[in-house]
Amino acid sequence: MASAQTFSTIIFHTKPLIPMATRATIYVDGIDTVKVYKHWDGYPKATLPWLCAFNKAFTKERGDNPDYKFAQLLRSSAFDSVKYKLDASAHTGWGVVPINADMSEEHEYHLLADGTVKHFPVERHS
Repeated sequence: MASAQTFSTIIFHTKPLIPMATRATIYVDGIDTVKVYKHWDGYPKATLPWLCAFNKAFTKERGDNPDYKFAQLLRSSAFDSVKYKLDASAHTGWGVVPINADMSEEHEYHLLADGTVKHFPVERHS
């Protein structure tokens, strides 16, 4: 006979897995009104490779051009979705939100004018 602990473990593992969001926001230096909202896979391992490659390449080609960088970042989220395993959904997962919007994000990324990216974990307190 299985113990109560073993039984509850078995029940837990037979439930369907429900994907949970790891929300993130992305700021572009020089844009002080809006930011990008990324609903899925916002943790650094999934997001930093894309953002670092994008910001480095953009800055090399265009320099410090925040408006254009913001627009190209949005395009990159679609064009590079397969390469970086980004959410390719046509109707959910991405947004442009006011800079001060609380999106319950767990991570913030800042694309700096020098082509680098800074990551800030967001601490939430109940």
